[in-house]
Amino acid sequence: MSILNRRVLMSGLSAAGAGLTLPALARPTIHWTPSWYAAPEPSGNKAQAQDLTLRQIVRLSAGGSAVRIRLSNAYGDTPLRIDVLRVARRLTGARIDPHSDRAATFDGQTSVTIPPGAYVLSDPIPLTVAAHSDLAISLYVKGPAPLTTLHELQRSALYVASGAQTAAPELPTTKPDIGIGNAFPWVSGVEVATPNTQALVAFGDSITDGYGITPDQGRTWPDLLSQRLRAARIPLSVVNAGISGNRLLNHGTWARFGTGALARFDRDVLAQPNVASVVLLIGINDLGHAGGPDSPGYAPLDDLKMGLSQIAARAQAHGIRAYAATLTPFKGTTFKDYYNDEKETRRVALNAWLRRSDVFDGLFDFDKALEDPARPGWLLPGLGMTDNLHPNDTGAAKMAQSIPLNTFKWVRKA
Repeated sequence: MSILNRRVLMSGLSAAGAGLTLPALARPTIHWTPSWYAAPEPSGNKAQAQDLTLRQIVRLSAGGSAVRIRLSNAYGDTPLRIDVLRVARRLTGARIDPHSDRAATFDGQTSVTIPPGAYVLSDPIPLTVAAHSDLAISLYVKGPAPLTTLHELQRSALYVASGAQTAAPELPTTKPDIGIGNAFPWVSGVEVATPNTQALVAFGDSITDGYGITPDQGRTWPDLLSQRLRAARIPLSVVNAGISGNRLLNHGTWARFGTGALARFDRDVLAQPNVASVVLLIGINDLGHAGGPDSPGYAPLDDLKMGLSQIAARAQAHGIRAYAATLTPFKGTTFKDYYNDEKETRRVALNAWLRRSDVFDGLFDFDKALEDPARPGWLLPGLGMTDNLHPNDTGAAKMAQSIPLNTFKWVRKA
């Protein structure tokens, strides 16, 4: 971090009430914690952005006195140039609070070029943000910029406008088709400066990512767990590292189903700062999705056990508590060839192993929370979508509520 950026940050912190005057050459230690995350995925197409402003809304888990933005060109094969990036508190829709609008810099520069496969972090941005508030991240690309790196599921909202409008108080709510549907590109994380908060990473597939959950309302199970933790004054920031369609052992059967969990764990969990715990809910797609070019068949039970054990061991080696979650019911799913009785036998056996295993630091029994006792293997009526696989808003709330907060008694309360 440059001396200039340290001065900018500390000036902002003082203005926010820190009340400290530091020497010009002081080197303050800033405690950064992830507050929002979206695991990068390959787009699988050749769409490009040119002369566009993209305003992405993200819902923060933890608040802080400053923010920094993580950008990703993970799946790009050419350099990616971001010409302008600004952040502001969101009011409603695409409207921002102009008084909170701040320009981001990268080593003091207002633009940044990200090499293929790389990530960058912005300099610290002095902006006080609240837990469970919405932050607007507005970036402008003159382009053409290939839209090769994105996150498929839009949990909040994305607004797109022509031209350089990153500081505009409002953008049109209708957006041009940029060739990637409701996915959002390049922005992969927001970290906040907060002295006493660590992170919990929810690591999984579409059930964690929030497929089918009402967007822009903070209703995924990680969002709702974050709210419960804050109400109980347990300082853990919950960030969502789910990827819809993701598998544990192999890459997705479609590009946007992403890099397999074993292969992306270091990037999406271990590489983040101040991660204290991880919740593993992954494996249902290894049962349900047919093998792709890298995997000739469905996952054997022993391979699933091995994969989950490997992730737990890697987390624990870094001082991170690893909690397992049981796979949720999927009988009657409408996805073609996704379910059969033999797969259900493996799901039940895997859950039984998880419940008795001493590999993990704890277990969250989402299967028990969602299963219909009168029809084993089925989601309880009212808790699932019509596809009989994904929990709905009510089901996600039941999952979050089923997690006993005394699991986190090791966390020192704020």
